[in-house]
Amino acid sequence: MIGDERRPYVFAAKIQKIWILRSIDLPRDISRQIRNTVGGKALHVPVYGWIEGLPFQNTLVPRGGGNYRMHVHSRIWRKLRIDAGAAVQVTLLLDSEPREAVLPSDLAAGLAGTPSALAIFNTLTVALRRQIIQYVDSAKQARTRDKRIQLIVRRMLERAAKQRKRQQHKQKAARKRTAT
Repeated sequence: MIGDERRPYVFAAKIQKIWILRSIDLPRDISRQIRNTVGGKALHVPVYGWIEGLPFQNTLVPRGGGNYRMHVHSRIWRKLRIDAGAAVQVTLLLDSEPREAVLPSDLAAGLAGTPSALAIFNTLTVALRRQIIQYVDSAKQARTRDKRIQLIVRRMLERAAKQRKRQQHKQKAARKRTAT
């Protein structure tokens, strides 16, 4: 990132409800400052900070006109007992730390037992890998955790089969085009 990424951006914003999501639109001047700091062309900007004192880690997304929007996780707005229309104080900092998901040893062992499942897992976005890890970690009992790991391995194998099928279909279509 370019510029002073440790500078906090503090502003007041209203929470909006867009479909089932709650979000905050960043003020135009702060969006411009952030865009200039990250180099002008960044669409998704990793950030962290506080909303009314509650910590968060998030990603700014474009909302049009060169401005940014940030989704507010339900853990935050429910804990604050607020909803759409509420004004909140936001402190935002640019996040330059890597956000790679740390794989628990039992999930890593389950995926490593099936190399194609591990290969597919590694192609997933960091956000989806984090979500899967959170799903496995939220199990309260060891038996539930084991079942979830087995489910994840099966889902990765299903994804691998779908990818193979798609690839075969593409190859078949390409052969058909060249044969004609």
